[in-house]
Amino acid sequence: MRTIGAESWRFAHDIDQGLHVLLYLRDTLRLAVENGLIVPPPLDGALPDRSALLDTPARMQAERDWSAWWERVVAEHARAELGPPPVGPTHQRWVTEVAHSHHLSFDPPEWSSLASTPALRSPARTLWREASHWFTPARRPYLPPSCRDIFAWERVRHTAERVAATSCVDISALNGCALVVVVEDIWWELIGPGAAICSVGAARDPEATEAILTAVFISQLEAI
Repeated sequence: MRTIGAESWRFAHDIDQGLHVLLYLRDTLRLAVENGLIVPPPLDGALPDRSALLDTPARMQAERDWSAWWERVVAEHARAELGPPPVGPTHQRWVTEVAHSHHLSFDPPEWSSLASTPALRSPARTLWREASHWFTPARRPYLPPSCRDIFAWERVRHTAERVAATSCVDISALNGCALVVVVEDIWWELIGPGAAICSVGAARDPEATEAILTAVFISQLEAI
């Protein structure tokens, strides 16, 4: 995770392994999932075809179950990235609650959390290590010391200052995050107050970045 900002305000972004495991399953199994608002384009790069792991009935069930699983995992990651609320449980209690909730949605390698969805659990157990091996080099170009940061610091700071000024609030009120996925195209969506999901291309495109940051900060202020 990368966090930008001083103690008074923050913007966090991360390229998370868990999200990419789910997308790897979707794309290698060739699942025709519903294109919901937060369902990204295909992963960037060539992927193997693992569609033979599912017969027709299992495929149909997996396609029905995948979107709900994706939404749960995305929501949990966004909650973790945003950090604890200003008023609520103690920090340690919040950490414990987030870890427990995350485990209920994402618990490789046995995937007990998918016991009620065997059409997903079986290929998840088979492809977990393969997906992890794919993720490591896919993420590497965006880790230090490559200096290929995702969200440019100056752009984030400028947008935070502008939103605070136009909203007539102290900049210390701002808190936001973006979950970044290595997928095709310039794509992004707002997940909820203060949180977005976006492609690497969107995070590096000046116009898209401005729109993402503005939506994240304003939605967070509106939810206060």
